[in-house]
Amino acid sequence: MRFDLLLLPRQICAWALIGLMTIIIASLLVIVNVFPRSGYLTFRIGRVWNMVAAWFMGVRFSLNGAEKIVKGESYVITPNHQGFAEILALFVAFPVPFKWVIKKELRKIPFFGRGLMATGAICLDRSNRESSVKSLQEGMKNLARGWSVLIYPEGTRTPDGRLQAFKKGAFMTAVQTGIPILPVTCNGAYKILPKKTVLFRPGHVTLTIGDPIPTAGLSEHDVPNLMERTWQAINADLNPDFDPFR
Repeated sequence: MRFDLLLLPRQICAWALIGLMTIIIASLLVIVNVFPRSGYLTFRIGRVWNMVAAWFMGVRFSLNGAEKIVKGESYVITPNHQGFAEILALFVAFPVPFKWVIKKELRKIPFFGRGLMATGAICLDRSNRESSVKSLQEGMKNLARGWSVLIYPEGTRTPDGRLQAFKKGAFMTAVQTGIPILPVTCNGAYKILPKKTVLFRPGHVTLTIGDPIPTAGLSEHDVPNLMERTWQAINADLNPDFDPFR
């Protein structure tokens, strides 16, 4: 990433304001989560956090393919993982409510972790496969109609903007529940805020929704083919040379 000294004051101010906002919003989420049936409200509060964070950072979004989503349908959403900026885009621009599947380490972040769990995020211990599978199954079992679950099939952020190999978790979950896969391609987020840095540049992130991939009637034997089909669907709309600053 090109370092721009002129952006440094904005970067410092943005992260300071995001930190302050996280303390306030996370506290509110924990309080609201005490009440029953607070899922939609906590999701909307979380969306506000992401909208404000995006505004501080100067990140803009566009969404393509929203017409492919069937209202009231649940999906296993599988986006490519480019970085923090695309998380903002998914929360703000995506047209269906969803629960995140997150790694357990995120729970340890002060305030942020508590707030994230209050939104109903499904926490996985990647060092314990059996525990992770159980958490995922329980989270999917409690998925209300019209809610979806978002799982990054790469498992971690891309180091170079290109699509990495997929892990099986999202696809095992999809075939076990019969919930269709919804491939989503993000472009631009990697260059706005690359991995292993907090230095961002204002820019534009695009999300492209692919055709839903049915999983009803499939078994574990179909998982490798399902993974390949989803990888190809996401990669078809991926442009590593996309310029988010134009």
